[in-house]
Amino acid sequence: MPEVRVIAFSNLNKYNLIQVSELLEMGKTYCLIGSSGVGKTTLLNHILETDKFKTQELRRDGKGKHTTTNRQLINLSQKGTIIDTPGMRELGLIDSQKGISGTFQEISDLAQKCLFKDCTHTIEKGCSILAALAAGTLSPERYNNYIKMKKESAHYEMSYFEKRKKEKQTGKLYKNILKEHLRKKKWQ
Repeated sequence: MPEVRVIAFSNLNKYNLIQVSELLEMGKTYCLIGSSGVGKTTLLNHILETDKFKTQELRRDGKGKHTTTNRQLINLSQKGTIIDTPGMRELGLIDSQKGISGTFQEISDLAQKCLFKDCTHTIEKGCSILAALAAGTLSPERYNNYIKMKKESAHYEMSYFEKRKKEKQTGKLYKNILKEHLRKKKWQ
């Protein structure tokens, strides 16, 4: 998403925390989301310049510990309002096709020129997206992000039973690969 501004920061050495805090404006509401233990509440404490909310030290492996157990709406006085959330294992994409098309407009335009209507844009001859990639008019990073978003979108659109079926098929594949590997090792 070329219009999205990204600021790298560190809760450990406080790198760029001032820049993050300066982004917050009065009258706006912000939300901290991310995996459990990544430092959302620690960031909030840094923004507030206090240790108001409970956090924990990192584990021995350097990862954070799950601490926040409920959502909280916090008034930041002159910096708007912020919502601190517990960690999430995954965020689903709901009705994302329109968003993907809008975010990757140039790729969506190219897709209209593909030879096949059901083109996956991964292996087909006559794919205008693959042609643009080969010609260098479409960046590999942009293409890879597009494909990744399409796969994630397809995953979240599957029913529970479709997901379970796919997981079982993957499990069988892994089991067969392991059996074959062990069989080959036995005969060497």
